Amino acid sequence: MPIEGRKAAPTSRVRERSFWVTLVNQALRQYGMSLQDSSVAQNLIHAAREQTGFVEQGSCSLIWAEAARLADDPLFGLRAHRLFCPTPLNAIGLTTLASRDLGSALTNLVRFFPIVSTQVKLELRTLDDLVHLHLLPQGEPHPQHMEAVMGYLGRLFQQLDQDNRELVLCAQLARPAVDMAECSRLLAARQLVAGDGYSFSLARDMLALPLATADTFLLPRFLDSMEELLANLPSTDLVEQVKRRIHLLLGTGEITVDRVATPLNISPRHLRRKLNQEGTSYEQLVDEVRRESAVRLISEGQLSLTSIAYELGFLDPSSFTRAFRRWTDMSPTAFRRQTLKTTI
Repeated sequence: MPIEGRKAAPTSRVRERSFWVTLVNQALRQYGMSLQDSSVAQNLIHAAREQTGFVEQGSCSLIWAEAARLADDPLFGLRAHRLFCPTPLNAIGLTTLASRDLGSALTNLVRFFPIVSTQVKLELRTLDDLVHLHLLPQGEPHPQHMEAVMGYLGRLFQQLDQDNRELVLCAQLARPAVDMAECSRLLAARQLVAGDGYSFSLARDMLALPLATADTFLLPRFLDSMEELLANLPSTDLVEQVKRRIHLLLGTGEITVDRVATPLNISPRHLRRKLNQEGTSYEQLVDEVRRESAVRLISEGQLSLTSIAYELGFLDPSSFTRAFRRWTDMSPTAFRRQTLKTTI
């Protein structure tokens, strides 16, 4: 449901998590090479270390290009998941594997993927009997980076496919058709097609598939940790930073502008002024976060509607019901009933 009244925010520069530089270097070692073998890459690595955990997108792309050149392997990115797996990818993997079923695993994957990469946004789209996981480039990431993400996601799907059902029916790569045979082997995809984007397609009825690795004890602890990481992830997008802080405060009953502004080292008055310049307001962002969280929590089906109301910081269930009707023109009960029908 689109949010009315929001002006388009100015495009901000994209910076990537610097662990990707370590990932590239570790993968290169399997070829008997190192980024230290490139004077260009050496300078970029030094600059990345001075940027407190982030590297400019242009620098990240140059590092990918240098790595593919040093390895003399045009499929270097797609092969990276077989060579090295960094901690952030392992963390999000554990969270998805501990989820109740495949549907909630995919929801958690999309929700927390900014912890892994800022250059790629994941988006789930349902069409007829298929669910498509699209990889949407942010800015202009290098094709090697996009293919590396595809490789790691393909590996995760293999881990989620605990009964050898071949979860991924089809994958798409932005490569010429002549490359598909070798790429298909690396992705372990039943069918791989050439296109203008990156995606995985799964059967919709698989979403209700329970996971043998589900863990009701560990999952809430994983989710709390991932929420904390997401809320504290540095961002050049002020609106995104504020929404992350609001999300962290949901359920405390104290979603005040002061509590959000303080960790950002900005006064509440200045924060309101900056948000106004972005075409929104603090109250509108609170409303957005509550709406997005309400839809997600009801769709997951793990909490009662009363619990969800308090989880979102409402004083009582009736206040939540009125807000949900305003957001969707449906009651929470009707929305849950509709969600259950679409997942059967």
